[in-house]
Amino acid sequence: MGSIAFFVVKIDLNWLTILSMFNQNRIYRIFQLINILRKKPAKTPRTLSGLLDISERSVYRYFDLIKQLGFEVQRDENGRFFVESGDENQIPFTPQEVDYITKMVHSVGKNSAIAQSVLHKVGQNTEHEVAARNIYHAHLGQLIEMLSVAIQEKKQVMLIKYYSARSETITDRLVEPMQFTDNYEAISAFEVSSGQNKYFNIERISEVILLDKNMEFESEHEFFKPDIFGFQGTEMNKEVEFEMSLRASLLLKEEYPMSRAYIKPLPCGKRFIFKSKVQAFEGPARFVKGFGDEITVLGDADFLKHLQVG
Repeated sequence: MGSIAFFVVKIDLNWLTILSMFNQNRIYRIFQLINILRKKPAKTPRTLSGLLDISERSVYRYFDLIKQLGFEVQRDENGRFFVESGDENQIPFTPQEVDYITKMVHSVGKNSAIAQSVLHKVGQNTEHEVAARNIYHAHLGQLIEMLSVAIQEKKQVMLIKYYSARSETITDRLVEPMQFTDNYEAISAFEVSSGQNKYFNIERISEVILLDKNMEFESEHEFFKPDIFGFQGTEMNKEVEFEMSLRASLLLKEEYPMSRAYIKPLPCGKRFIFKSKVQAFEGPARFVKGFGDEITVLGDADFLKHLQVG
């Protein structure tokens, strides 16, 4: 399954009281917002409004709620919002809290995949960390199942409210899905409107609608394995190399798990080198720009030029 932000909520009586007032959809939306805010890049209220299908005013109300749950909503230098990834909020549930959560989930309806995911996780982790990612995971699983059916039956699908990190737009995309990446992080699909084969991140799809329409462009389908940063292309011919801090190396591994094999420690033990071939400079450039002087770019002059132009 795809790489999903993992977090454990800070638990106290106030937390339980807050969630007990909400129906299942609102509980899911709270967890969805936290996951979205933890995934780079930081996002504007307008983007969050589109992703969650709520008003911008409601986005700020949800900010207040997740702050009460123990998460710090931060703003970057461009006024966009994010939540830091980390383990500082890991606090185990007590047996009493597990019992309370179980009753609360039962009260809002236990027959959905989301509710079953919560109940299963709580049952397995009495007095242990309870991961809210399972709620999010249930939704992603439904998307993957729908795309799998489309591939098998050779049907077109509509990706509803797809969030593009590159253009920061939210649009519906009519596509013909072809193949998942190895870890199910993304689907390779032919986009009808552009006539191009593209790579769509599963976590950025709000909904998948299976259409009763057969694929029309199979002769144009091409699958190219994406690079470490998730970009497709015909050739892995661009080289990226940079030196970075321990913090940057940890976040690189977290955001892009396939990068682990290309990160090497320097003798001092506090700095690290990343070097790899990529399909495009956009992904690594976005990462490098987010760390300022914590990263020093080395090697290929074309990458340096791309950073300066971008």
